[in-house]
Amino acid sequence: MRSDIRPVGSAFVGFGAFFGAWAVITADLERALELGHGGFGLLLAVALAGSAAVNAATGPLTERWGTSVTLARSQLAWAASVVVLALAPTPWVLAPACVLTLCLGGAVDVAMNVVATVAFADEPGRLVRFHARFNAGAVLGAAAAATLVHAGLSWRWVFSGIACAAIVNGVWCGRAPLPAGDAGEVHGPLHSLRTIRAERLGAIAALFACGAMVEGGIDTWGVLVLRERLAATVLVGAGAYVVGQSVATAARATLGPLAGALGATRGLAVGGGLAAAGLSLVALAPSWGAAAGLAVAAAGISVCWPLLLAQASAGIDRPASTIGGVTAIGYLGFVVGPPVIGGLAGLVGLRPALLFLAAAALVVAVAPRRMSVMHGRTGARGAVDAGPPRAGAPPAAGEAPRGTPSQPARAPRSRPHR
Repeated sequence: MRSDIRPVGSAFVGFGAFFGAWAVITADLERALELGHGGFGLLLAVALAGSAAVNAATGPLTERWGTSVTLARSQLAWAASVVVLALAPTPWVLAPACVLTLCLGGAVDVAMNVVATVAFADEPGRLVRFHARFNAGAVLGAAAAATLVHAGLSWRWVFSGIACAAIVNGVWCGRAPLPAGDAGEVHGPLHSLRTIRAERLGAIAALFACGAMVEGGIDTWGVLVLRERLAATVLVGAGAYVVGQSVATAARATLGPLAGALGATRGLAVGGGLAAAGLSLVALAPSWGAAAGLAVAAAGISVCWPLLLAQASAGIDRPASTIGGVTAIGYLGFVVGPPVIGGLAGLVGLRPALLFLAAAALVVAVAPRRMSVMHGRTGARGAVDAGPPRAGAPPAAGEAPRGTPSQPARAPRSRPHR
């Protein structure tokens, strides 16, 4: 039976809509929780630590149940938590609802990324383009939330609609023949992390963490800076985010094939560099300059996640455990980011604190080239692909001259399934 990835594309859109709305209503949510920046950052850290644990466990579950069952169950469970978030009457209910929603969102994140990565295993450019659906959903969610809040309505209506859509999509995923949808091997909950160690993917996972910290910081604090510190209206703040996500959507949709052809190293250098420059503008420039910086930062960081994901899972037929482990470690960036930025904001102000995120984006831009130099001689799995060799370029040290016998390449790894 031919695989169907349409429900997965819909899941990307719905997931993006949630986080687009989240970015716009962060200030409202912080007030509803009756927390300051530090307390709100700590709450997010707890929630995202739980998400990292859920990510690690979801990888083996996806391998065991198959992608269809896992994505269906995770979306239904996540939708239920979003309903609780939308209906929470007091801060004492709202706080655990936030934690539960972000934790279960980690399961959805892993499951849908496994499907997309399997579907475009040999085409990283198309994988980048497919991820544009998340950014398109973020545009829709942010625009809907900004419109409702500006009209004096509650942000809870947006989350209610997203939950209803997730329920419908979860049922669709359960019935659709998704890639890697059959049940596979049974592994323990820590198998994802053991896979990262066995495959020497720690360096790529660390870059995931840096990229996640930057992306999460843009989503959580970017609009908050424009709304509270620069006295921008919700429409101006949300408008900057919408523009940024629109640019990210266009960048992923149109530049994805180019990024895949150039290789991960150059793509990450461009994306991380743009994110660093944009965050510097948010931290240092006046209102409209900061708004432009937020758009540039969102566009730049958007290409990093799918490029790293494609590199980590290259040559794997069923990459559930690999993706679960890499994203679990990557989510540590989401965990570290909120309390660090919140704490720095309490000391030096929120705008200067964003320079820390700019430095993290520079790490994403610069580190892959150094990793390629260090690991290129050994062929380590943790090295980041620098793209195809130049015509006429001499062989790397330790590499057999072109046209001479050499050891055969290792066959692509696969995990048999029942």
